[in-house]
Amino acid sequence: MTAVLDKNVVKQALRELIQEEPELFKKMLIETVVEEVKTSQDADFEVLVRKNFNRYEATFKALA
Repeated sequence: MTAVLDKNVVKQALRELIQEEPELFKKMLIETVVEEVKTSQDADFEVLVRKNFNRYEATFKALA
């Protein structure tokens, strides 16, 4: 089930959360940023692995 939320409702709820529970909001924000950075780093690592695999493909095949 997918619920469509009005952005204005979400904005208002976030404003209320910031006012009522600033530490909780701060923690959630930090978790979100850390997760995004990790996802970005994972993607960068995957690109590097593919690039190196392609670069040394002939060597890997010869060793197999």
